[in-house]
Amino acid sequence: MPPRRRKPTTTARTIGAGKSAAARKFKESTAAQSTTKKAPAKKAAAKRTPAKRTTTRKRAPRKTVAPDLRLPDPGERVWVLDVPFEDRALASASGARWHPGPRVFAFYGTELPDGLASFESMPYSLQRWIEDDANEEWRPEEMHERSMTPRETQLESVRRHLEALDNGFPYFAQMDSTGLGKTLAVCEAVRQMEDPSIGTVLVVAPKGALPGWRRTIADTEADVHPSERKRWLLVTYQSTKKLLTVPEDVDLGKRKRTQNKRTITLGELRFDIDIVVADESHALMNIESQQSQILWRYQEAARAVVWMSATPGYQPMHFAYMARAIEQSRAQEPIIGDDAGLGHAITAQWATFLEESGFALKEGKATTGLKTWRWEPEDAARRERDIGTIHRWLSGGAVPWSISRPSPPTPREPLGQELTAVQKRLYHSAWVDYRKEVGLPNWKTVSGRRVLQKNPSTRAAALRLRQKCSYLRIPASADQVRSWVRDGNQVFVSMFYRESVAELSQSLRDEGLDVAVVDGSMSSAAQETEIRRFQTGAARVIVSTTTSAINLHSNELLLPEKAVSTAAPRVTLIHDPRWTPIEIRQIEGRANRIDKDHIHTTSTCYYGYAEGTVEEEMVLTGVERIADLGSIVGQADLIDPEAFLAARADADQSVTLFEVARDAL
Repeated sequence: MPPRRRKPTTTARTIGAGKSAAARKFKESTAAQSTTKKAPAKKAAAKRTPAKRTTTRKRAPRKTVAPDLRLPDPGERVWVLDVPFEDRALASASGARWHPGPRVFAFYGTELPDGLASFESMPYSLQRWIEDDANEEWRPEEMHERSMTPRETQLESVRRHLEALDNGFPYFAQMDSTGLGKTLAVCEAVRQMEDPSIGTVLVVAPKGALPGWRRTIADTEADVHPSERKRWLLVTYQSTKKLLTVPEDVDLGKRKRTQNKRTITLGELRFDIDIVVADESHALMNIESQQSQILWRYQEAARAVVWMSATPGYQPMHFAYMARAIEQSRAQEPIIGDDAGLGHAITAQWATFLEESGFALKEGKATTGLKTWRWEPEDAARRERDIGTIHRWLSGGAVPWSISRPSPPTPREPLGQELTAVQKRLYHSAWVDYRKEVGLPNWKTVSGRRVLQKNPSTRAAALRLRQKCSYLRIPASADQVRSWVRDGNQVFVSMFYRESVAELSQSLRDEGLDVAVVDGSMSSAAQETEIRRFQTGAARVIVSTTTSAINLHSNELLLPEKAVSTAAPRVTLIHDPRWTPIEIRQIEGRANRIDKDHIHTTSTCYYGYAEGTVEEEMVLTGVERIADLGSIVGQADLIDPEAFLAARADADQSVTLFEVARDAL
């Protein structure tokens, strides 16, 4: 196979490692401690204390870097395996060995044993990347005709992205509404980048989005000669720590939290990446999280950065991860200095910038002693002013580095469900008594021990009440779902609690319905199998805790087999209300999407809630925040709070008239 344009080995290269302010301070403090003399203090202690047998405290072993994978011997190759944690013993028994340096299971031989075939790495995965580097060659890739053709709206996004790069602007925010094909647009833009220095692409995405990325990348580059293809790396946000090497000759400390902090600050970037793509980039809103800090380091070292999200944030403090782009586009005083550090240092500089720009921020202090900021506008006019300013920075006017277009409005309906007298008593009962009466287990496992679940603290009370509402409303939701299915619909039910998922799915199965289930405990392959069952009509209902990055709309082109999903109309039920508009909007967009014929398929979204409980307040708060989100990204038609409240009032009135008629009978 002909060689690629890039040199084959891109693993374990240092790119700006340990150069942040936090890294220098840590090194200076450790150097000062090592030069401090402690001998006089020890002699004084010996004079005061009578001689006795001393015990030396055993020091914790220092975590260091182990070597990378060795090159395979002549005639053999190495397979780097994707082994789930629970299957590690099985992989070891089949001949795989754990390598602590790259932190992977690998097998050396001429052929992969049958017992390890199920653990073979997926295309574009971290395991496949390491495997190709260890073998110093890539797997053979086939050329075939493309199946997906970009629409004109997607090509417009490609042109805008490439124009920004040509004008020396390395950032691009793809903020189109849900269902407009952002993934294909970004892949097409990368395909058309002709700069020979751009060869590697890192995509960080939710677990449920990885199968879609694999299919889209393979189809986009299907007719490109293998030697001219980009090298893609797909990882989840939860796996970003694997993108760093453990720093050598550094005491990382005993606590896991301390080890993680020092690894993020002092570790080396493991791969040489030219383009960083953050799918569902709202996951980076908390710039102080571990995954945000790691991605920040890769963004600083990359040639170009792409943020993809229909819901990038809904208040000013959420956009610190875009500070570099806003800084460059304003061409004024820098927001984040060249020596910015990580985490809280970026938060502080972003908050200072917002305060100087007149935003309504209030300072506070966390339990750690660090300063915090909250956005609290005192009136509607101040709120509108702050939201409008963020909109102008991100997508208003002629911002050259972003694109944000709305999809057709989503039909929304409130679905208030009244609790019976028995359910109200259970709702107000103590947590342990409630779980006993409804038959849920009262024990949880902590460090291998069974511990009784005690009554919640004040902080957890709202969460417990939400879970009670969720569980008590399952019979009403099950009846509603069965009614929709009888009318010829396929139904997507979004839930928050796995116990509720299990109960609702079992209740529907007892009535003869085939139900697909998707939750975070499942692998990407298992999730994809369940989604395919729903899309092909084998399951009429899908119940999921996943809020983003899955396609459930009708008339979808299913790759690679080029089949088409069913044409049955879709209905969406948000069984568990959410506080944040990001989750609500993402859920709404799972079945409201553009189909293979470039037609927007619509799914009516019902907001379920228990009347007279905290869920009612959650629905109203979420609707108001969706309006803020729409104003920031320039999509004011995302939701009309007044129209939704009017629909809710009409629904309440209909229920009241029904009750009056029922009582009259």
